[in-house]
Amino acid sequence: MANISINMDSLNPKSFKKTVRHKVKPGLNTFRFLPPHGEESNGYPYRKWNVIWGLTDPTSGRERPFASSSTYEGQCPVFDYLELLKQKLDAEKVLFMSKGGSEEDFNTKFKSVNDFISGIRPKTVFAYNAADKSGTVGVLELKTTAHKDVLKVMNQYIKDYNQDPTSLTSEVQDSGLWMNITREGEGFKTTYGAAKNQIMVKNAQGIPQYQDDRSPLAENISASYESLAYDLNSLYQKQTYEELKEILVANILHFSETMPELLVEGFGLGETVAVSVPTNNFQPAQKLAVTSPSST
Repeated sequence: MANISINMDSLNPKSFKKTVRHKVKPGLNTFRFLPPHGEESNGYPYRKWNVIWGLTDPTSGRERPFASSSTYEGQCPVFDYLELLKQKLDAEKVLFMSKGGSEEDFNTKFKSVNDFISGIRPKTVFAYNAADKSGTVGVLELKTTAHKDVLKVMNQYIKDYNQDPTSLTSEVQDSGLWMNITREGEGFKTTYGAAKNQIMVKNAQGIPQYQDDRSPLAENISASYESLAYDLNSLYQKQTYEELKEILVANILHFSETMPELLVEGFGLGETVAVSVPTNNFQPAQKLAVTSPSST
């Protein structure tokens, strides 16, 4: 009888790993950043992504995040489109105000367009493998300001201790560090930051004092990190520039039915393009060759 070397559990659909995502809640959030993981990490404990949140997937009719191709191809159709649309709106604004219109009236008239722009503009996040105090390993995505603070803390920790701040151990000569991620404010006034977490202990004389939190991780993390950690380079599906442009144009054509201002040359205006054009309120999609509205 032949030997079966495959792990039978791997054939069970229920065994597929679901990504746990940590949330940065208002106030203090204490995490421990974990070591680089995966063949493509290149020793980086984080992965930078530009993420597009406001596009609908034409094949499913559902809104979902897309990775901007700028982070792996150096160019992105969304950035290119937004630059062309900005030029068009700037010209529209000059014409509008030359006819006596106010800036406030212009913003009101084009509010839906500006909301669309805000929705699809790629947002930069830095993804880490991190553990919380409960012992849960998950993906923690940080805004740029918090990410820069984390790097400062890590650099200072290496200078002070000559140790790896992402170490899985908590020994005197080799320990990782717990950090606080802060979130303050609301809406556009929300700010993020990061600093060392410090705990109060008593010294030999019984006097309370603060020291850096180097307390141990949950034992299961140290023992099973390779199976618990996430490949940060595969968090989002990577589309090529042209594939992402096709998805973008499908969205532009759909929303241009009520916002014709969205059409610009090369992105839905005056061209025939093969795109997934959704029906029935953007769901489901059918593959068709579509001639976009002309400029007249």
